[in-house]
Amino acid sequence: MESSSSSSYSSASTQLPDRFAESKALAAHYLKDNIDGVQAIAEHSDQTTQQFVTKQAESIAEFIDELVQRVKPSLGKAELENELKATIAAQLNRRSPAGLHSEKTEADMFNSAVRFLKWLCPGSDSTFSKTNEKHVYPCFAELINFVAELVVRPLKDQKPASLDEQPKRLVRSYILNNAKSDKAEDKHYINMALKCDTLNYITGDNAEYDEDSYLISEACLKAHDEWSDERPNYPCIFAVVEVESKSSEGAMLKGFSQLVEYSKDVYRNQHNRHFIWGLVSGGSNVKACILGQNFLLASKFMDVTSTAGRLELIRFLVNWSFCELPKLGYDPTIRYNYKHECFAIDMVNSNEQMPTQTTYYLREVVVIAERVFGRHTRCFVVGRQPPSLDENSDNSGDILIKDAWPEVSGSAEDDMRDEAKLLKR
Repeated sequence: MESSSSSSYSSASTQLPDRFAESKALAAHYLKDNIDGVQAIAEHSDQTTQQFVTKQAESIAEFIDELVQRVKPSLGKAELENELKATIAAQLNRRSPAGLHSEKTEADMFNSAVRFLKWLCPGSDSTFSKTNEKHVYPCFAELINFVAELVVRPLKDQKPASLDEQPKRLVRSYILNNAKSDKAEDKHYINMALKCDTLNYITGDNAEYDEDSYLISEACLKAHDEWSDERPNYPCIFAVVEVESKSSEGAMLKGFSQLVEYSKDVYRNQHNRHFIWGLVSGGSNVKACILGQNFLLASKFMDVTSTAGRLELIRFLVNWSFCELPKLGYDPTIRYNYKHECFAIDMVNSNEQMPTQTTYYLREVVVIAERVFGRHTRCFVVGRQPPSLDENSDNSGDILIKDAWPEVSGSAEDDMRDEAKLLKR
């Protein structure tokens, strides 16, 4: 068994080796590596909207490419700083001004660029090593946050023409990397985690119908005052990230295994997940991953030191901000109702000639699923009205909803279905 590294686990629990051994076995069994089209699963289904999103991503990639081109061995530190600041100022002047959802000043953008350019420009900083995981964490996080900032600051001649072309959310990294996560079953560390910040364009009485509302779990809302955006917490994590020192086959398998490990706690805390997105980096190479029902899909490498690799990664990150919610891995029939402070679950009666939909309200989760691999079940006790409306009655929930999925029979190698195409629908 491959031993877990100190960067990923605390030594407090003696159960961790067994846990990781199971995760490694699952990763090896379900892995389908070097798959075309994994990133495309996050594309918007409307072709016109996706064309707009692609243009946005290309403009962000060009911005970052211009910064990369400014990094030259012949420049001293002061000269390089002036070049980067001038480039950032000129680029931001071409874009819409910082608005309500913008978090970074021009100085913040410069500081972010200085960090992630160490990773994108090999040899530009003698103190940086792409084979040192702790060196890569902040660089990767800053790149993700830099892209998110530019998503809400489009080029002035590429402003959204409709609400459909507005970003629905921003995907950002938690501030703390290689940190213990709240609500983890064991006291293990997580390399990096990403969160979705919903962008609300609907106000007033309709605010509760914001389509991203079910991204936030009940536990996360109740504990909002206790948790900050600094430390990852599993009820709110959108995607998980693992950083390895190399991109060898063995290192990548270890990274995939860690994603499986992290996903157990995501599924345990988020009862409305169909699949989970993940990223694994090895050196300067990054793979996009999906942990689904009977597969772990991994893309081909995206090399962040190359123009083509950066564009592919940036396009993927930007797609997350615009795509429909089911493509982020969430079940659209389970959502959080802000007004009544509980989860609402939609059930369709398909036995009738005219199918009808009934909404039930969650009272209790009696069975959880710690992963979607194989055969598992979730069970919820629900009622026909929200708990907040029957405080003075004895209605504590009289219906049990079972959410179950069987393992696909037969050999996975002989299964001719294309999971990437299936998820893209």
